[in-house]
Amino acid sequence: MCGRYTLTSQEGLIDDLTAALGGGLAVAPELVASDAWRPRFNIAPTQLAPVIAMHRDHRAFELMRWGLVPFWAADAGGGKRPPLMINARIETAAQKPAFRDALDHRRCLVPADGFYEWKRDGHASKHAQAMWIHPGARRVIAFAGLWARAQTDAGELHSFAIITGPPNALVAPIHDRMPVILPRDRWRAWLDPALDRDGARALLDVPAIDDWRADPVTDRVNKVDHDDPACLAPAPPPRQGSLF
Repeated sequence: MCGRYTLTSQEGLIDDLTAALGGGLAVAPELVASDAWRPRFNIAPTQLAPVIAMHRDHRAFELMRWGLVPFWAADAGGGKRPPLMINARIETAAQKPAFRDALDHRRCLVPADGFYEWKRDGHASKHAQAMWIHPGARRVIAFAGLWARAQTDAGELHSFAIITGPPNALVAPIHDRMPVILPRDRWRAWLDPALDRDGARALLDVPAIDDWRADPVTDRVNKVDHDDPACLAPAPPPRQGSLF
């Protein structure tokens, strides 16, 4: 799965994303005015995060809640809450009622520059080492995502889920799932409203390793209210006899 990720720089981000998409990116005014528009070192479920969403006649860079709420789900603002769907499995997204309509009509890109997973010492161990998995040369990437709109007591809610798939060789020793990372040359196609479900599914592959690395970081990232550069601080040297 993917339960935390990073987007540590906003400087030049909109221009970079617009250029990668060949122009035509509408930026929601509330995005750059929000507290969420800042360097993020520990983005967690239920929080607002920037995404590039596919609409019928345009692409929009906007804030959405992480944790997809389908239009037919119970109200997310009160009463019975729907399940927190932060990830959509690549193998079943086309069959799941919560995701199949979004795969047809509401795909999105989730900008990031890394993500976290936790590696255990062993199956019986309670200790899990936080790992920041990221390109060696810092750059913006994009997870393949799906989004939905739902009516709540507070108004219309836009929310998203990150598509996950089998891990590559870098991530496999750490976790059995990872986010699907779309190469830049597939961004425009993923957001193309003319692309059907099968065409969209064909864009999703196990990400290449390239220059990526997995760095152990401190336990500060374990708490969702920690969102600062210290989340990326290297973990202290392993104790003698540890696997890390």
